[in-house]
Amino acid sequence: MTEEKKKSKKHPVEKAKAKQKPQAAAADKQAQETLPKEPTEKKDIKNFQELRSDIPEIRPGDELKVFYRVIEAGKERTQTYEGTVIAIKNSGISKTITVRKNSFGIAVERIFPLNSKLVQKIEIKKHTKVRRAKLFYLRKLKGKASRLKELR
Repeated sequence: MTEEKKKSKKHPVEKAKAKQKPQAAAADKQAQETLPKEPTEKKDIKNFQELRSDIPEIRPGDELKVFYRVIEAGKERTQTYEGTVIAIKNSGISKTITVRKNSFGIAVERIFPLNSKLVQKIEIKKHTKVRRAKLFYLRKLKGKASRLKELR
């Protein structure tokens, strides 16, 4: 068979699909070009508007009390969490702190997003003297060895 006969034996539906693909692609491309492009700067400005201003300046080694709103079974209550800040992740709107506390002989760590609406308030109990930004070495220490000296 010659090539012309092979082309003519194609099903009419297949011919229609083959013709529509380039047109559909061209239409999609035109639609994308007509959509207004938003600059990424607007997103950044929005993030800075949502930063909370009522949070005190927190440093690694600070002992603090975090008042966190907990919702359980439709009821809402405030849970306090007292501990030492062992890490801070600075990244604007998603800034988080890792707080470590000793609860009945078991060490517990919890990460709090600072700009969350679930964090009601933060009270700093005392500042301590540390020489590192991340205090992960406290995980290995037990008892009195894990104490930090208070700044005066």
